[in-house]
Amino acid sequence: MIANEQIVVFCPGHISGFFSPVISANPDKSGSCGAGLVISEGVRIVASKNPVSSVRIYQTDRYGMPEKISDSSDIITRLLDILEVRAMITTYCHLPFGCGYGLSAAALLGTTHALNMLFHKKMSEQECARIAHRIEVLESSGLGDVSACQGGGFVIRSTPGPDGDILRIMDTREIFAVTISPIKTSSVLQSDEQMEKIKRAYPSILPKNLDEFMTTAREFAEATGLIKDDIREILTTCDMYNIPASMTMLGSGVFALGRNAEEILSRFGNVYRLTLSPGGPRILQGECVS
Repeated sequence: MIANEQIVVFCPGHISGFFSPVISANPDKSGSCGAGLVISEGVRIVASKNPVSSVRIYQTDRYGMPEKISDSSDIITRLLDILEVRAMITTYCHLPFGCGYGLSAAALLGTTHALNMLFHKKMSEQECARIAHRIEVLESSGLGDVSACQGGGFVIRSTPGPDGDILRIMDTREIFAVTISPIKTSSVLQSDEQMEKIKRAYPSILPKNLDEFMTTAREFAEATGLIKDDIREILTTCDMYNIPASMTMLGSGVFALGRNAEEILSRFGNVYRLTLSPGGPRILQGECVS
């Protein structure tokens, strides 16, 4: 008889460069079209069965030391209710939450996979993504991050949802990012005025590669009116050095590409060095202790 079973899953994050909301009364048909980067950093989830469900969220510092930042998560609690299971969930991330790195989606999708394995639900990867996407939409924590995080690479989503038309392209170059402050995603997604601006800003021609993506993402950010003074300062400095850069969507931060990007961004804060993730969620450990 198994006394304790622990599942560990990693799910990559996602930097959205541009998007257009697709809203329906049916959350399964809601989501967004757009493009972004599935990144090497993300969320590690540790799940184990427990008589009383609990969620603990940790962020690790540059030395890998964890600091607890929350004792709750509405989206993970909703997931536990939907699956009708009780578990202890602990998540770890290095990047900051609420800053445009898709960590809510990564935590949600990764936890779905962990619970699927822990409780032998026998759901397919696609079914896990559908459940996570539905919660993401209903909780206004995102629209397209779960769909993107199913796999890796530079992602172009032509139709909404995890079953949509998704093109993935790999590129080995490093991406650099700096964060100023968090933005509550729901504050933007629930603003009709802001969502209309975002729809109007959506590009008519989609990028074919990472270089075109950087240009298109910047044009989109400019057109949305979301760029604040602190972000403008960073982008202007990048422009002076011909460094392709744009604003993380939706977060108060900047991501950039190029040899001098790390040095320039370091003037404004701690720089995160990233690469494109080669894939989506993966099981790191499925351990049974008798």
